[in-house]
Amino acid sequence: MNTENKSQRFLWFPTLLIIWNLIDIAVHFAFNLAEPWRIAGNIVGIVAALIVLLGVAKPYARQILSGAAIVVVVLNVIHSMLHGWLIPSFIFIGVSLILLLLWAQDQYRKANVERGDAQNPIYLRWWAAIGATLVGITIVALVGPQAELEIGPLTQLHNGELVGADYWRDEPMILSAGMGFDNIVGLPELTEETVREAGGSWYGSVTCPSGEEPAPVDYTSTSSSDQVSQFFKGFSEYDDGLPIVLSWPVGTETVDVSDFQFTLNNGEIVFANSIGMWPNWELNERNCVVAFGDFGNRGLSSEADAVFPVRLDIVEDDTPLLLIGPGGQEFNAVGLSWETDSTPYDAGPRLVGAKLNFVGEEAIGEGGLPLVGSTIGMMPNDEFSLYDEGDFRIRVLTTGGFSPDGVTGLRPDMYEDFFRVHVNGADGETVLLEKVGVEYEVAGGTLRVVGLSDLGQRENPDKGIYYGDCYAEDRDNYIDIILVGDEEAARSITFVEITSLEGGYSAFYNPGGPGPEPFEGVRYTAPGPPDMEPVIIALDDPMRVDRAAP
Repeated sequence: MNTENKSQRFLWFPTLLIIWNLIDIAVHFAFNLAEPWRIAGNIVGIVAALIVLLGVAKPYARQILSGAAIVVVVLNVIHSMLHGWLIPSFIFIGVSLILLLLWAQDQYRKANVERGDAQNPIYLRWWAAIGATLVGITIVALVGPQAELEIGPLTQLHNGELVGADYWRDEPMILSAGMGFDNIVGLPELTEETVREAGGSWYGSVTCPSGEEPAPVDYTSTSSSDQVSQFFKGFSEYDDGLPIVLSWPVGTETVDVSDFQFTLNNGEIVFANSIGMWPNWELNERNCVVAFGDFGNRGLSSEADAVFPVRLDIVEDDTPLLLIGPGGQEFNAVGLSWETDSTPYDAGPRLVGAKLNFVGEEAIGEGGLPLVGSTIGMMPNDEFSLYDEGDFRIRVLTTGGFSPDGVTGLRPDMYEDFFRVHVNGADGETVLLEKVGVEYEVAGGTLRVVGLSDLGQRENPDKGIYYGDCYAEDRDNYIDIILVGDEEAARSITFVEITSLEGGYSAFYNPGGPGPEPFEGVRYTAPGPPDMEPVIIALDDPMRVDRAAP
């Protein structure tokens, strides 16, 4: 009976070893940190446990377990040399090693008893297993540098990975780089008083249909210094915003403040105080880099005291900015430039790209930061999550964040307020897709607009999600128009139009806009102008690029 109890007790070794290594693997995948060498070590531990547990090589059980411990150390040494080590990883490695070694000791003791040798030499003492584990961990630490924990948003934003990321031209170029807004980034705290002093907008009477207390983003488009530090390289204090839109997605690991040199209209040369990929953070985006710094004031270009950037040059630094183009080719962007003669107080944001793709069978490249998207309540926001239908997607690329007023978020049900799609008709006339849910007869068949996506989650009152003033929207430089219909009809699409105020529609504003309740005496950014953007038909070639994190 005593022997049976001991046998059952020793089953804890394989059980714990297998469970622990499975947890280690699950943690890696949950945080998008699939490290091949470390996971190989997990697999070695699991396989060794199963071999011994199933009695496949019973006479060699002790050698298999002790050998597996050595292999685990070797694989983690290789990982450390290539990628460095993290302190939390020592916990996972250490527990796995000590379980392997304690189990191996147990197998050695059993073998000794079977041979009539009841001695318990030093190498079979429990503390010897702990000592061997510490030696293994020390070796892993000595052969490589300490790495940065990659579950932080900033690290993941700059990991260089791309999945189904759109490129918008055959050639690499800067599509826009005009100043976005003045003085509202990097406030010490977000209160009505500090926002007023910075010249921002404050929606004081906002109420949420869910009954919940509004979040700071529901009150204002300004941001605090603490918020900037979470998602941007550098530090900002009462800074201006400036989005830089490129035709190819960037190798985000090469993005630094030193890449972008701005020339102001007074001749001064400046660099940003902070730089980052937020809010264009999803793996299928990353064409737009956002810079914060002291770029100018709120003057109109026609006013003598106006200060604003008139030129951007991408310049050489220790890690030159890379753009990732067709076929995954890497382009050194040093030498690219862009010029303007206007300010955001002359005219607001506009379109710089529109591309038609098949919706396909699944959303590709959505997300990228496992914790952030779910935590801030805007994901999932793709067409599959929002709608029960969809054949085609027109993705538009903008010069800045699009908002109905500068503060509130754009909602999936607002297509008719802002957009029209132009399509060639059967007789050569232009057919305007103005309404959602209407079947339009065009050249090649019919098309119907379903709605907008890549904004926020689907309306669901049971989960407290409403299409109202507190709608959580990603506020990036991408908006998707979802359609259903015939392929030949889709190939007849020609333009996406924003008619703006002049056309009797609503206007888009960037985050420097007035909001629903602007303060008196404050100059806010101007509404966006009417705009017609040609649509690239990317049904045969999707014009997307993938790239593993370097």
